Amino acid sequence: MSDTPPSISNRLSESSSRYLLQHADDPVAWQPYDRESLDLASSLDRPLLISIGYSACHWCHVMAHETFNQPEVAAYLNQHFICIKVDREEHPDVDALYMEALIAQQGSGGWPITVFATPTGIPIYCATYLPPQTSSHLPGLLPIASKIVQLRAEQPEAILEASHEYETALASQRALPNSSDLELDPEVIIEQMIAELGERFDPEFGGFGNHPKFPQPYLLDILWRSRHLAADPQHVEKMVVTTLKALANGGIHDHVDGGFFRYATDRFWITPHFEKMLYDQAGLLSLFATVAVDTDDDDLRWVAQRIFAFAFTTMRLDHGLYASSLDADAGGEEGGYYLLSAKELQELLLDQYTVFADFYGVSPGGNFEGRTILHRPIGASPRPDERITSLLPTVSHYRSKRMELGIDDKATCDGNASWSAALLRAGRFLNNTAMVHEGLALAEALRTTFRDKDELYHVAYHGQVTISGFASDYVNYAGAMLEAFTVSGEGTWLREAHWALSCAVDRFGSPDGPELAIGRHGGLLPFQSFDRYDGATPSTNSLFAWFANRVGMLADDPALRATASKIVQAYLPLIERVPASFSILCWALVELELGTTEVLIPGDADRELIEVALLSTRGDLIVAHGEGSPLLQGLDDGFAYLCHNRVCQLPTTDPAHLRHALRGEE
Repeated sequence: MSDTPPSISNRLSESSSRYLLQHADDPVAWQPYDRESLDLASSLDRPLLISIGYSACHWCHVMAHETFNQPEVAAYLNQHFICIKVDREEHPDVDALYMEALIAQQGSGGWPITVFATPTGIPIYCATYLPPQTSSHLPGLLPIASKIVQLRAEQPEAILEASHEYETALASQRALPNSSDLELDPEVIIEQMIAELGERFDPEFGGFGNHPKFPQPYLLDILWRSRHLAADPQHVEKMVVTTLKALANGGIHDHVDGGFFRYATDRFWITPHFEKMLYDQAGLLSLFATVAVDTDDDDLRWVAQRIFAFAFTTMRLDHGLYASSLDADAGGEEGGYYLLSAKELQELLLDQYTVFADFYGVSPGGNFEGRTILHRPIGASPRPDERITSLLPTVSHYRSKRMELGIDDKATCDGNASWSAALLRAGRFLNNTAMVHEGLALAEALRTTFRDKDELYHVAYHGQVTISGFASDYVNYAGAMLEAFTVSGEGTWLREAHWALSCAVDRFGSPDGPELAIGRHGGLLPFQSFDRYDGATPSTNSLFAWFANRVGMLADDPALRATASKIVQAYLPLIERVPASFSILCWALVELELGTTEVLIPGDADRELIEVALLSTRGDLIVAHGEGSPLLQGLDDGFAYLCHNRVCQLPTTDPAHLRHALRGEE
């Protein structure tokens, strides 16, 4: 530390990010990701060490403790590098770029991301977790750092070569293949997507692949929407329902308080990675609600209601927005908050222990390091009976008093927007007024908090915004506004959705094609990144194409619909190759080529007519009521018009007739 120039000190105490503040007292002289830090690296001609993580990340905390907090590591880094700590939820553009570089080098990704880079940010070497010294399994951070310092001094051409290799690899990843002559039949593509997923489907425990397993709610949602196009709809339904049932019973589901952890480390959904993310709750709430209604399944309906209750109780912040995540670690260990021993439960529940233990699979030896992850057997109902229900508050209270569970109070625009949309969608399907009310209140909080004149911001801390919005903020904001318009019929929400999508094109459109970049051009990064593949969260470009077609129709904006079509066209070669990785774009292609179904109810119509439309779970349905959409102009008040691609049947005032017509066209 004595070799650190006096002008360089740890600057993270100036941050609002909980993740950065956790490292404000580290011996490493961490800098935030900003112009000042990059200018400092340039002026001192020092390489960068960029460490990317987030508050709920278990291995981020492990690396901080085992590596960055070691005095000899910190001293060496402070002497030779400018060290930058990045909260990936604050800077998704930074995260995406270096994740691409990591995957290009290692073949896979994960957090923390550890990047050695040139002073301008071009990668030299990328890794995830690194111990201080090389072990039998992993390279050490100090040997890598010292090798880079040595090469810069003795063989600078080797550093240049490494950085050029990354530039070439990233440039090739960014280039889209030529799609000008390609045409794809949407029904064929859907069948190919289903076949691809069918090969990876686990018929016993649901999900796709072996392990680790992610819930992938957005992929399952598209499967469910498209099942009527499949050669074997029952097989598609089985894939979705089997997965949801297994998720509901597994340890990935918090059986005490509700909500879902991020992923399972095993095939059986028993052992989770214990962080809870808002975006997972959003995707799963919408999916469970939709499938529950379509299958009339009370178990799935109960799970959806529990997701809402959990998030509203635990993740809702004082100013009406929602926190981004709950920590995986508590009490110094991963899952410490949730893991319970048989002895603890016996002392807590006394003579009621046996019935609780039998229901949730508690045993003296446990199923995870001597303690138990609560779960239900495959095929059983996840819903507790009255005896178990009466015990859950006791167990919940015990967990909360035993140790504190950390919450990242960062409220992101895109995360809150996806949650608002999920609340509104699930609320109308389940006819749950509390969900709808909260979804509309959150939509209003999004508008009043994150929108400032003609700008959206990305992050709010205690209601105060910071960091200009990314493409995902504008697109997800539009999705929430579209759902708010669907539920309320108020034109203000549709205008907000149209504004956000138009801004996304202007601010993030690529000069080389129609797709949106993650961040704005002219920023600090050496390259732009593009969010293309649907993963744990949907691709921004997929969502844009889907929403832009729908909003363009409702707002009577052919140019916006044309932009949606251009994005789908540009991605066709990728869709043809791996359709399951572009599931939302596959569905956008269906709606662009095969059309949508619209219910138009102008003016002051019978509320029951509107409710029939809002309760329908049709995957291709667009609902407009009230006076907010140009599609409603010239239609007679009091009637419902059922249309396909704006070609309408005779209007009706009979809710039963509308309900039958909607179901008959499914």
